[in-house]
This record gives sequence, C-alpha cells and structure tokens, in this order.
Amino acid sequence: MTEKSNEPGGDVKGGTVRAGSVLALITCFLVIVLDGFNTTSFAFVVPPLAHEWGLVPARFTSVFVATNVGAVLGYVCVGSVARRFGYRFAGSASVVVSAGFTLAATFATNIATLSALRLFAAVGLCAVLPIAITASASIIGPKHKVAASLIMTTGMSVGSVAGGMIGGPLMQHLGWHAIFVLGGILPLVIALPFFLVLSPARCADLMANGARDPAQRAASRPQVLFRGDLAIFTSLLWLFAFLVFVDVFAMLSWIPTLLPSFGIAPARASVGIAAFSFGGLCGNILMTLIVALMALAGRVRLKLALTVGFVLVIAGFVALGRAPLGAAAVLLMIGVIGAGLVNAMMGLTAMAVARYPLQMRATGLGWAHAIGRMGSFVGPAICGELLSLGWSARAIVLIAIVPAVAAMLTLGALARAGRASSAVPRTEGLAQY
Repeated sequence: MTEKSNEPGGDVKGGTVRAGSVLALITCFLVIVLDGFNTTSFAFVVPPLAHEWGLVPARFTSVFVATNVGAVLGYVCVGSVARRFGYRFAGSASVVVSAGFTLAATFATNIATLSALRLFAAVGLCAVLPIAITASASIIGPKHKVAASLIMTTGMSVGSVAGGMIGGPLMQHLGWHAIFVLGGILPLVIALPFFLVLSPARCADLMANGARDPAQRAASRPQVLFRGDLAIFTSLLWLFAFLVFVDVFAMLSWIPTLLPSFGIAPARASVGIAAFSFGGLCGNILMTLIVALMALAGRVRLKLALTVGFVLVIAGFVALGRAPLGAAAVLLMIGVIGAGLVNAMMGLTAMAVARYPLQMRATGLGWAHAIGRMGSFVGPAICGELLSLGWSARAIVLIAIVPAVAAMLTLGALARAGRASSAVPRTEGLAQY
C-alpha cells in the first residue's frame, strides 16, 4: 500500500540526485554523526574523570540524567521553534548552542556545573536531529524519504563508533578535556554548511513561517499527532521509543564502567562503546540489505526484521549475564546487542517518517525521540542506582532483558495496528530499495 502524498518532489530529477543535493545530504549526515559522537562521549569520560575528582562512577548519574533531560527539551521544542523562527535559524542556532556548551564543559570542576552544561548542550544538539532528518527527506523527495531517514539515522552509529575508537587514545595523550574540545569544535565547523543546506531554495517546503501561517503553526502542536488513525500509531510508537531508549542509553552510559567486571581493563573500557556502536552500524547495513531483498520479493516487512533484531538482543543479554565469556566474546555480544537496539532506533525513525505527513514530520520525530529520551535517562538512572546498591554487572545486564521483551511486544502491537488501519502505510518509501 502506498500513502498518497502532496509533498514536493525534492531535488531529484529523472531518478538522479544532483551533485548539490549529495553534498547537502552529506552535511545532514555529518550533523547526525556529531549527535552520535556527543551522545556517547561522556560515557568513556566518566572513568578518568571519576579518578581525577576522587569520586565513584555512580556519582555521575546526575550528569547522564541532566543530559537526557536536555535532549527531551530539545526534541519537544524543535517543532515549535522551527515553525516560528524557520528551520534555517533553528537548525544552525542549535548547532552553535551545543558547540558552545560542550566547549564550556572543559572548565567544569564539579558535578553540578558539569550537569548544567551537559543539559544545555543536549538541548541544542538534539533539536538538530529532527531538522536534519526532515531536511534530508525534503531534499531527496517523497519517493525516497524513508531511504533517506534510514541512511541518516546510521550517522548515529558512525558517530558512536568514531567516539569509541578515538576516545581512549585521545584521552591518553591529551586528557579527558580533549573529548569536549573535539565535541565542541566539530559542530562549529559544520554549522555554516548546515545553514546553507537549510536555504529557502533547497528546502522551500520547510521554510514557511508558522507565526504567520495558522496551518503551519498547528502542525507544530503535539495534538495533531493524535488525530484520527494517528492516535493509536503515535501512542504505540512512543511506548516503543521509551522502551528501546531505556536499554540503549543504559548500555551507552555504563558500558565502560561495567566492563572491568567482565575482565576488560579500565584503560580499554572505551572499546565497549566502539563494539556496541560498530555492532549497530553493521546491523544498520544488514537491515538495509534485508529491506532490499524484501522489496525485490515484493513485500517489505520492516517490523519482522526488527523483531529478529530483538531476539538477538535478548540472546546477547542472556549470554553476558550467564555465560563465562572471554574478553573477545564479551565485546562480540555487546556488538550483537548494539546491532539489535540501534536497528530499533533506526526503525523508529523510519516508521515516523513514513507515517507522518511532511508538515508535521519534525514534530512527530521530535516527540517520538523526546519520549524515547525520557526512557534514556530512566535507564541510566536505574543502572546507576543498582550499581550504588552493590548489584553485580551480570545481574544488571540480565535486568536489561525486561525492556527489550516489552519493546518487542509493542512492535507486534504496532504491526497489528498497521494491519487494522488501511491508512497506515506498510511499504511506502521502502519498496525503492
């Protein structure tokens, strides 16, 4: 079934993407790569920072929570800010804000200051993500919009892998401050290109000023996400996002701290982030191939592919919690878990892009990720509390199975809701693979 759309055709002519559009898409991709880098960067800063400040790692739970609160605020506000001030201003200003507060974190001397700085940095950075994905979908056109969202979301994994790979060596030579310096300078480098990408000529359909157009202003309100057949879809999508983010960010936040319990030296703890993110990147590529094969067969079942991913996640958690694994096997299981969970995040974005009309897409994406981010500070907070209570790393890993199972059941409900409503597109934007 194909969703009817009155969206503009994007910057694709005769099935060929123009060179300028390729550069614009690369810019959007790099913005999301930086989101992935900054999202995971603090996780491997915790061990050396805790040592330098003479604190136990569990004391940094408030920083993780503050970061995710800022992310929620960024996601919730992005639709309204973009409609009132324009996507161009909202996108480029958010990049600059995130860069400034990330750089300021290098001067933090206590947890309270660091928590506040990470909160404001997250507000800016996470407001950019829905704008970058929406802009890429606008540039590429409605026929390829889901493909664009899948590719763009892969940038999160690329950024996480890059952070995990360079984080350890960078801190060894330059100290933990170098992570925040790099995380602040790179967004400033990309700010001007991103500003140019969000030009009226390239994204004319996104440039309407909601303050003057009542229809555009209404599209930024969360109430529109619950009108008609969208109500069930939005409710289930939000629950799915919450559950997935509980596990994703619990892993990203505490992997470096938990790894020594699995026989991996603290100095090499950042490789856990790299393993999780590299697994996610490989899973993203595999997901694209699976979707391509399904499309060739004439039937795309994205939710089936995501369900298989959750089965692997649960198997990975069980292996970590129960099996006597060596260091290499531990990293392999972390990669398997990353593949399934990061794919779930990618699927979340793809489902939102396919289902929500263009003018409410940034709002739909923003709120879905905002609800997810609520789970993302619940997960790390629970993990930190369990650590402070003396729970073992293996016991904490086994507890993580609960949100994964619940998310898989919610995905099944989404599939049933899709079959029950003829308005929910099942293959729209995916058959092109």
